[in-house]
Amino acid sequence: MHSDLVITAVDGIVTAHARATGEVAWVFRVPDGKADHRHVTRVWANAHRIVVVAGRMDESGLFASADGTAHVCCIAYGTGNLLWKHSLKGGQNIAHFTATLLVDGKQVFVTHADTLVAFSLDTGQQLWQRRVERVTSNFPVSVSLAVAGNAQQGDAK
Repeated sequence: MHSDLVITAVDGIVTAHARATGEVAWVFRVPDGKADHRHVTRVWANAHRIVVVAGRMDESGLFASADGTAHVCCIAYGTGNLLWKHSLKGGQNIAHFTATLLVDGKQVFVTHADTLVAFSLDTGQQLWQRRVERVTSNFPVSVSLAVAGNAQQGDAK
């Protein structure tokens, strides 16, 4: 399948470039009210939807919000229009961005801090939320996600 757009995602900004010319087709900014801050950003795309997870960081690379909020947004591939969004709070002990994003079929899976959440790709409805079991609980790290034939590795830090 050939797509018409090349998608970039950095600092909470998703940009669609025309594949043939590189011209900007549209720009989407994660709606967290802080356009002037650095964001860590993860992205996934198909021919209809783009899912982005972003967290606002301060100058030292730590979360800029006290509760470690990550924003999950789904936008329309062709227009960049927001289809749905959720905010996931990491908690008071989270300083570093730990979100991992995996989209499979009609489900969006996001881990953030010690939480695993499933959303409907089409509607954004939260399907369920569970705590991720871990060996150590005092320093959140990225969690790798996998379903049969599809995996996303958390950042090794």
